[in-house]
Amino acid sequence: MMAPGPCALLRLSVLLCGLSGARAFLLPDISEPEFIRRCVQAHNAHRARAQPPAANMRAMSWDNGLARGARSWARHCKGSHNPVLKQEGKAHPEFRYVGENIWLGAPSSAFTVESAINSWNKEGADYTLGNNSCARVCGHYTQLMWATSYKVGCAVHVCSRGIENFSNHPESTIFVCNYGDAGNVFGFTPYIVGLACSKCGVEKCRDKLCTDPNREQVKRYDWIPGWDLGPSGSAQMLSDWLSGSKLQLLTGSFWLFYFYATH
Repeated sequence: MMAPGPCALLRLSVLLCGLSGARAFLLPDISEPEFIRRCVQAHNAHRARAQPPAANMRAMSWDNGLARGARSWARHCKGSHNPVLKQEGKAHPEFRYVGENIWLGAPSSAFTVESAINSWNKEGADYTLGNNSCARVCGHYTQLMWATSYKVGCAVHVCSRGIENFSNHPESTIFVCNYGDAGNVFGFTPYIVGLACSKCGVEKCRDKLCTDPNREQVKRYDWIPGWDLGPSGSAQMLSDWLSGSKLQLLTGSFWLFYFYATH
C-alpha cells in the first residue's frame, strides 16, 4: 500500500483546519430562536433555584437591543467590560443603565450557553446574602440573580486574533450577556429573601418567578450601538474574516470537493 503523497497530506491538513473553523463558524447568531431560548431558559432556571429562596425574583425575557449591544462589544475582543455601560442612557434605547456578564474560553468547542451561565452561578458559593459580602469574585452571580433585572440579550463571538488580556488562541471565544435594568447596585442585595413569589404584587407566579406578559413582549429597536464593529463598517472585521475561521472553512470545503472530483 502506497503512503499518501504530499498533496494528499496537504489536502488532509487543510481539511482539518477547515473543520476546526467550522466549529467557530457554526456558533449561533443573536437572531437564532434556539440560542435565544437557551439563554433565557438557563438564566431563569438558576434564578428560580435561588438559595435562600427569593420573594421578588422576576422572570427574564429576551431583548433585541441588549443582544445587539452585547454582540457589538463581543466583536471588540476585549477581556473587560464595556465602558459605555457606565454612561447613563448610552447603552440601550430604553434602559438608563445596563448590566453585563462576560465568559471567556478557548477553543470555541469549550463554549455552551449552559456551561457559561453555570460558571457565573458557581460564584454564589463565595457570596453571603445576609451581609452582602463576597469572599472572592461574585459580580457575575449577583447580576445573574438580580431580582429587578428582567430583560437579557446575549451574543457569542470567536476572536481569530485572540482576546485582549486573555489569550492569543485563534479560537478565543467571548460570550457576553447584557441586562436591563442593570444589577449590582452598590449597597443593595440581589433579591429579597422569602417565600417564592410572595412579593410579586399583582404579577403572576410561574416557576417561582414573578411574571408579567407586558414585560415579556419582544420589542424591535431601530438602534445601532455607538461602539459597533459590524461587518458593514469595519475594515478590521474584514481582516479578521480573511485571516480567520470562515476562510479556513471555505478552503477546507474546496479541497474536499477537489479530492472527490479527482479520485
